[in-house]
Amino acid sequence: MKINIVTLLFCLLLIKSVNAEEISSRVFFYEEIEQGVGAQTMRYIVNENYLRIDNGEDNADFILFDRQKKIIHSINHEDRTILKIENKQWIAPGFDFKVKILQDIMHDAPKISNKQVFSYIVKADDTVCTQVSLIKDMYAKDMQVFYQYQQVLSGQQVATLKNTPEELHTPCFLIDQIYHSGNYYKQGLPVHISYSRGYEKFLKDYKESEIEAGLFVKPEGYSEYTAAF
Repeated sequence: MKINIVTLLFCLLLIKSVNAEEISSRVFFYEEIEQGVGAQTMRYIVNENYLRIDNGEDNADFILFDRQKKIIHSINHEDRTILKIENKQWIAPGFDFKVKILQDIMHDAPKISNKQVFSYIVKADDTVCTQVSLIKDMYAKDMQVFYQYQQVLSGQQVATLKNTPEELHTPCFLIDQIYHSGNYYKQGLPVHISYSRGYEKFLKDYKESEIEAGLFVKPEGYSEYTAAF
């Protein structure tokens, strides 16, 4: 079958045009420190439809959250696999301990972008489980995407809680790692988050950027499987 050269050139130009398309996004860089592992800078690219998480390299493994479908895809290039996490609604149960949320102005903290920093602390009885420093009402639309991502991620954690021995179901484990609502994202932009499991995130930088649309597309030809519940 003969292919018209004009048609072929048109198709190639069309593909190039699609690949060259850019999406206005906001990019956040966090230094993330895990106890016993070390530090790594992670890039979070946010726009109206997607959240992409990677190490800053376009060709690296990445997490892609489809905001409209409420689905998380975790892409592994070496194995050529895509782990799919679907949204599963969850409700925190009644605990046999008190959950407290404390918020206050951090008077001693330096202002960021001329804005005051606030603290957001989640406690189980008298134990601090999650501690956040944030700028209230900053980038509220972007933070809503982070919140939605956390809700889907926590749905997976809740669904698989039965696989964790009950002796490990400590109060902080339950509210910090399993029934983790991410409600602090509704308050504003976190500049520091500390979790009870020995994991911390520090905001290093943020900017607006035009991002190639191809970075929000799942690679073709990879084996896709759904996370088990």
